[in-house]
Amino acid sequence: MERNCKNCRSLVYAGKTYCSDCGAKWIEKRITLRNVGEDFADMYVGVDTKFVRTFIDLFRKPENVIMGYITGRRMNYVDAVRYLLLSLFVTGAFMFIMKFMDINMMEIMDLESLYKEMGYSQERINAELKMQQKIQEVQSKYLSIIIFASMPIMALIGKITFWGKKYFNFTEHVVFYMYTYSHIVIATNFISIPLLLLSPSSFIYWSFMSYVIMPLYITYCYKRCFQLSWQEAILKMLIALMVMVVTTIVITIVVVILGFLIALIYKKIIDPSWDLGTLFPAAIK
Repeated sequence: MERNCKNCRSLVYAGKTYCSDCGAKWIEKRITLRNVGEDFADMYVGVDTKFVRTFIDLFRKPENVIMGYITGRRMNYVDAVRYLLLSLFVTGAFMFIMKFMDINMMEIMDLESLYKEMGYSQERINAELKMQQKIQEVQSKYLSIIIFASMPIMALIGKITFWGKKYFNFTEHVVFYMYTYSHIVIATNFISIPLLLLSPSSFIYWSFMSYVIMPLYITYCYKRCFQLSWQEAILKMLIALMVMVVTTIVITIVVVILGFLIALIYKKIIDPSWDLGTLFPAAIK
């Protein structure tokens, strides 16, 4: 019996479970919770699922996953966008645990004592802590937007790092960083979440280590994907870090200037009595 695929309308012959053109599964029965559970298990649970293969191979042979996606071999691994979304889910779970357990990172890091050692007045310390709290709230609220926006920036850094070399175009660099960033987030959170629950103070040291792990892993992926020597890969990472510093400085300057201009417009048009000093209270003190 011949049937038409419900997704691409191509023929799906009798006895076939998947469409030969688009790969969609042929489904006749109505959806149930059991179906949803089976689909989830097929994707994420088990030894031979796409997620497990992707997770393991991004350690063992990241070029197979990344280059496979770029060149069109995508059946064996989770695609880059879905892997990024999975990392956002893991990060969201981490943030939920922090909120549920009422864990305050600033208290754990004891920033107040640090600022006192730096000679800050109590008034300035309060302003600094208030600003840090606002930054933390913004990061939590707009985490997904921040991460998605950072992917093109990281891709631009990668493109500049390999300027003149015919490795990846801009979009392929986006794919590269979607996989590498997401993988480190997922992998480190397997340790971060238990540490956060069992020993928040130890988690602080681990979080600092994560900042070192990320560039090391990207260096490893540079080497494997671009077939570089270790010397070449390390040199490229150093260049990427320098480009990132310059890019961060430029973006910070642009944001500060735009923020100040918007504040001036707000003061002039909407509220002439508004004090511009409320923008940067810590700096003014």
